[in-house]
Amino acid sequence: MDIMASVKELLERPEIFRRKRPHIPILIVFVLTLLWFLGATFSPYLVDAGTINLGDDGVVGTRDFTHTISQIDSPVAKFFYDAGDVNCHQKASRSYFLNDNQMPFCARDAAIFMGLAIGVLAMVFISIELNIFWIILGLVPMGIDGTTQLLFDSYESTNFIRLITGMIAGIVIGIALGYIIGEFSLISKERKMTKNMKEK
Repeated sequence: MDIMASVKELLERPEIFRRKRPHIPILIVFVLTLLWFLGATFSPYLVDAGTINLGDDGVVGTRDFTHTISQIDSPVAKFFYDAGDVNCHQKASRSYFLNDNQMPFCARDAAIFMGLAIGVLAMVFISIELNIFWIILGLVPMGIDGTTQLLFDSYESTNFIRLITGMIAGIVIGIALGYIIGEFSLISKERKMTKNMKEK
């Protein structure tokens, strides 16, 4: 009976509350996530058109393209391409091109960054109490798409599918991040009030 009650609780729709005023700490995190997304998106425009194509040989966790990236004049673009070099495979076939230049991160990563900003922005104005079930559910489409592509040579995802699944995952992660920041802010405020009461 307890198991059934727990399952039912997990499957309940998350409660959504409108905030009386924007949540400032979450707003600050939103600005940071937005700046990251915009930096990654506009970096191809800070480089001469048609000069960045990293091919399909990149590997996650290694610096594969230091020679190409070292020739970028813009410090902003260089920073984002270098961050992509370490944290993303940067395969051209799995990336979008802007200004005839490959983006610093693949389509899925760029979509996660966009979704992250959207999810955090939502939490500036509303509070959503997500449980672990809904967080996992939001990650499942990306997990299925990426794992299937990894395990089966016959399946190759598309950048559109990577965009959609990455954005869903990013939004859920952004909401979860906003919720965590909101909870920490609440705990901090309660501790401050308790401390003030003790001092009185």
